Amino acid sequence: MNDENKATLLLLIGVIFWGMTFSLIKEAVQSVDAFSFVSVRFFIASIILTLVFLKKLKNYSMEVLKTGVFAGLLLAATLVFQTIGLQYTTASNAAFITGMFIVFVLIFVSLLDRKLPGLLQTFSVIMAFAGLALITINENLAFNIGDAWVLLCAIFSALHVIAISRLVPKLDASLFALTQFYTVAFVTLLAGLLINREIAISQSFPVWQAIMFCAVFATVYTYTIQAHFQKYLSEIKASVIFSFEPFFAAIFAFLYLAELLAPRAILGGVLIFAAMLLSEQAVIRQLKKFVPLPA
Repeated sequence: MNDENKATLLLLIGVIFWGMTFSLIKEAVQSVDAFSFVSVRFFIASIILTLVFLKKLKNYSMEVLKTGVFAGLLLAATLVFQTIGLQYTTASNAAFITGMFIVFVLIFVSLLDRKLPGLLQTFSVIMAFAGLALITINENLAFNIGDAWVLLCAIFSALHVIAISRLVPKLDASLFALTQFYTVAFVTLLAGLLINREIAISQSFPVWQAIMFCAVFATVYTYTIQAHFQKYLSEIKASVIFSFEPFFAAIFAFLYLAELLAPRAILGGVLIFAAMLLSEQAVIRQLKKFVPLPA
């Protein structure tokens, strides 16, 4: 298995974990504020990762610190905006609007590179976005204040994906991930103390179930894997993989909450899968043999 395929597989597993968090967080934020939830989640993740990579700390550098703090600030904004939004909007709205980050990735990459992405990559983004729409949009989709917060989440999520691709490959990915986690934990801790004057977590089982699952699987695993393996993918390919999140969220809601899994959600997943294949560099090279398009 080559590096691109390995990265694709490992990131897809992480995206499954991300998809599972929507229902858990939606339930948890009914009794805990966003800053407390994110802060406790990332402090737990930071402690776990510190123990795992304790021997690597001797290789810590100022470059890791600066990059980790910068990416951590982007990630903190992403998570807080999404968690606040989930308090005021539906899980389906949040999933769709969060998925819009794939469009922002395309826009920001074009601006940074001062050129348009290839037609095949652009088409893969359009396909993935269409799949997102099929999975998440329903007749009750209406824009509200919660959706505005989640839209901010999508923007900062796109910036975070691009930062990982462009800043992390030359660094120790493990130490970068650790720095990123502590940054999110302390930023949300300070924000919670300033805004709410406390960090308070309910003792209820659903809240701690959500915190522990998010800390171990959706944070320690997924963000560490992202730091290690996203460098083998283009930003467009990575964003297409991440756009699977609402599809897995729908499947988990079907299994965990007995929510209806509509046929169009399955079709949406097929479209996103096709988009992921289309964004593969090997596929692009093969298609260019038959279709003379820039990619």
